[in-house]
Amino acid sequence: MNKLQDILQTSEDNPDASGHPSTSTSWGLRQSAAQDEWRKARSHHLSCLLSCNVVPEKNCSHCTSPAIIRCRDCMPEEWLCTECDIHIHKKHTLHNRESCIGGIYKPIEPTVCCVKQNGGYTLVNQVCLLPTVRPVQLCTCDPATITESAGRAIIMVCINGRYDLHLPNLSCKLCLTQWTPDMSDLIRSGYWPASVNADTLFSMDVFTSFEELKTVAPSLSRQGFLRMLEKRTCQFGRAGKIHGDVFQRSYLEYTFCQYHCENMASVEHFTCPACTPNMIALCADGNRKQYRFRQSKGSEQPYFDGTFIAKDAEVQHFVEEIRSKMKSTAGRGICGASRWSAARETARRASKLDEEGIEVVVCRHGVLLKALNMYRGEIFAYPLFLQKELQAATNGQFFCTDIACKYWPYLEKLSVSMSELRPLLQMRPFLSVMHAKAHSTKCEIIWSGKNQEGAGTTAGEEVEMVNSYLSRCALTTKYMTKSARNDMLTVHAIGWNRRKQEGLHLALSSRYVKTCEKAEADSQRLEDLTNHLGCPENMVHQWVHDVREWASDDSAGTRCDDQQPLQESIEEMFLAVHHRKASLYNQTDSNKIRQLRRRKLGEEKKKLFEKIKLYNEQVADEERILEDKVESRLSVVEGDSGADCLIWPWEVHSRESSNILTKKKIFDVYMSKMRLQEEKIILIREMRQHCTYLRKLAWSLRKMMSEMSSGRNSGSLSEEGHRGLLCLHQKRLADVEEKFQVVSSSHEVEKDWDHQTVLERIRDGFGEHLPDDVSYKRGLVIHCWQSHCCELGTWRSTTKLPLSDIADTELLEKVKKIL
Repeated sequence: MNKLQDILQTSEDNPDASGHPSTSTSWGLRQSAAQDEWRKARSHHLSCLLSCNVVPEKNCSHCTSPAIIRCRDCMPEEWLCTECDIHIHKKHTLHNRESCIGGIYKPIEPTVCCVKQNGGYTLVNQVCLLPTVRPVQLCTCDPATITESAGRAIIMVCINGRYDLHLPNLSCKLCLTQWTPDMSDLIRSGYWPASVNADTLFSMDVFTSFEELKTVAPSLSRQGFLRMLEKRTCQFGRAGKIHGDVFQRSYLEYTFCQYHCENMASVEHFTCPACTPNMIALCADGNRKQYRFRQSKGSEQPYFDGTFIAKDAEVQHFVEEIRSKMKSTAGRGICGASRWSAARETARRASKLDEEGIEVVVCRHGVLLKALNMYRGEIFAYPLFLQKELQAATNGQFFCTDIACKYWPYLEKLSVSMSELRPLLQMRPFLSVMHAKAHSTKCEIIWSGKNQEGAGTTAGEEVEMVNSYLSRCALTTKYMTKSARNDMLTVHAIGWNRRKQEGLHLALSSRYVKTCEKAEADSQRLEDLTNHLGCPENMVHQWVHDVREWASDDSAGTRCDDQQPLQESIEEMFLAVHHRKASLYNQTDSNKIRQLRRRKLGEEKKKLFEKIKLYNEQVADEERILEDKVESRLSVVEGDSGADCLIWPWEVHSRESSNILTKKKIFDVYMSKMRLQEEKIILIREMRQHCTYLRKLAWSLRKMMSEMSSGRNSGSLSEEGHRGLLCLHQKRLADVEEKFQVVSSSHEVEKDWDHQTVLERIRDGFGEHLPDDVSYKRGLVIHCWQSHCCELGTWRSTTKLPLSDIADTELLEKVKKIL
């Protein structure tokens, strides 16, 4: 510590050129000062903590009698005598009290009170009632004739643990009318039954806390949470166990009912607002850590069957149909120096496992869309099923996988015999950007997402972030029954999506700002590189075309020149080793991973020189490749002036003086620039879709409220349930409108998005009259107007919209019909 203090003092005495300490130095000074302050105050804090054990002689906060009870929940009037304690805590049953008998603090149960006997104080049992709602009027008799007594005994569990209480029972002495809370009264009081008999009740705040903890810390077990509740029960002087299976069933029943309530309020848990209705990419990948042991058996049906995880029967039927249409090929796919376990059509089942994992699909913002259980490893049929389920619903443009170069030919081959799969070919293949580094160089150029036109900066690796989250759930779900695992994973997915949707506007805005900055930097980078390599602007597109042609040229084996395949193989291997060596430290931050990659680089480098040796044996001495020159070229640091000095012997007499390595540099920077430019357009469209989604949702809620107010769509709900649903819609509408204000301010939407302004421009543009008393028609017109402006790529705020500008006749007729 003395050495550290000297270093900090030296840094303080030598500020930077501006006269102010640097950020790191100022942070170190703040931390050092805070540590000194805490060290000086530690003895005082310790004395204060010890003094909390002293029992002072206090009088009751409500009378002058000596205080014998302390209740922290009643602060600042926490000191109570025996009579005031009984009187106050007859209503506040759940307060946690401490007795002061014998000069020490001792926690006491709510069912215990302190009385004075034989000149001293002793604890006796008392009956405590569960706090619930009471009827406004029990009968028409005088309220003085109504008495309250204890009903049947129940167990109530809240965030402070377990309480053994009784249900209240009201009765009238005159008319003998009785009342005890039924299931409706208990639920309105904030309790959820553990069984249909309601012998045990759980406070809803326990379920809310458990769900939040499971979302933040997926590896938290049910037993661990209940053990914490039991610990708090003992801490406050109570006793009793909490049954884990009862808690789980009650929690899932509550969550399932809550899910249905949210569905009635138009809450879409597995939809991305920014990707609706047109989604850029669907990212699919398998999670082998999300397995489940066969020994955990159960016959009950899951609550969320088919909600997030597809039904096993449907998936199995699809897999069997595929196997009947096309003969499977065993083995793993090899691309580059890697062997991909996911690139296969068949796999064996594990002996000790039931589900071997899950296959999930997310959008490019990480929102979970759909999943299925894997029973035979990561076979092609699983992502194919998910693609078939989501393609029409999302209008996805790209389908991202880690083995797109193997998966897409499989889909093309299968669509010949299965006509229902042909619409899937309307999507475009997308090889995940980071996984493409492990594929061959030509494969990366052709299939990688960074080289796909219209993809923006979509990485295709968004599913890895979700899998990292779901993998932590596997610590508990692998021991669950089949139905419980399905339900808990669905609950985790809902919680994950809720967090993603809440912060979506911030993610889009931040991403747009960063994209604009990167786009400017990459434009300057491309200009500097072209000047350095002497490539004029008109040659950039030609070099990009040459790289694509080089990567997609599969006719080398059919040419007359026997050396052509060997030459291209040497070029490809050299390019792969060079790029992976240059990015070794940029793409890895662990020595363990670097060691593995260095080993692979050594193997690839050995194969490269074997190819060079084979080539040199087949050519004349003057056309041989100098191995020393290749070795020195591989040792050149990226960006060095000597980076492009190597020209292969077969390129000496060619028309161009630049090799494929030089063109690949231009190709990479050019593709990065184009993707960033596309990303800006994509983000603007997603921001507009986000706002449009919220406006459309608000209009839909208003329409449902209007129909419910007129007495329609009540369904099987009771009158109270109907009124409650209407209030839920009102609350949901208020939340959506507030969310829209936050989103629009975050995206800096123009003022022309205001209702009245848009309506005036529509009237001026079409010369028609729009009735002001029909609010839902306004929403439809605004939706059509915004959709049209998004198609034009601009928002006309100062000029009118003439009819000639609308080329879509169907859109024009639709808007005219609404008007």
